[in-house]
Amino acid sequence: MMSLWLLAACPRPEPTVSLQADPAALLGRARAEAVPGPVYAPFSASVTTRDNKFNASGTLLVVAPDRFRLELKGPIGPPQLVVACDGEDLRAYVAPKHLFVEAGADEGLATVLGVDGLDAAVLATSLLLGRVPFMGVEPALVASPPGLSWTRPDGASVSVVFDAATAHLAAARAVDAAGVLLLDATWEAGAFPEALDVQLPSLSTAASVKFGQWQAASPVDAAFVLVKPEGAEVRGIGDGP
Repeated sequence: MMSLWLLAACPRPEPTVSLQADPAALLGRARAEAVPGPVYAPFSASVTTRDNKFNASGTLLVVAPDRFRLELKGPIGPPQLVVACDGEDLRAYVAPKHLFVEAGADEGLATVLGVDGLDAAVLATSLLLGRVPFMGVEPALVASPPGLSWTRPDGASVSVVFDAATAHLAAARAVDAAGVLLLDATWEAGAFPEALDVQLPSLSTAASVKFGQWQAASPVDAAFVLVKPEGAEVRGIGDGP
């Protein structure tokens, strides 16, 4: 696996949920909500990598159902990390390492999220927006805390917890067939996420993100396509070290 990151067990607050909420009603509200238009937001983040732990800022642009662009900057200078998904392909450029990473969007994101056989670009976009994802099959309802779970025959599972006020996501967790953690995330929910704490062990990554004001966007298609810089090393997501 690409060894760009080091997992950090960042302490985080528990999501605020109502244990008495009806998960069936919350699921109905989530499914009835209109798909949001293109949006973007600035953010600040605490990120831990293999090399160090640092504070950064950036911008997240999301266009449902399956496109997004993330730019992460250090204290000064241009973006140090750019990730773009156009629904078909996932590409990233790590400026300090002059490293260009590319993969098919579903293949690459499935590697990160452990969701083989699904439209992983759509799933990732839903998670970035704090919306309940579509997993291809009906979920089991979980009463307390109110949420949903999907379990494959091999034992791999994804579970989410609702924010009762918005019917958006308060938490999500995914494990593989061996019980190995793939995703652990909590959201501070609003009309759009106000904060996100996430761990992605498949990339050995952890981040705590605070979003600024979300605003409507009018991006061009080129915003979701990265071009390999001249001379950059090229790797796939599963390549290492």
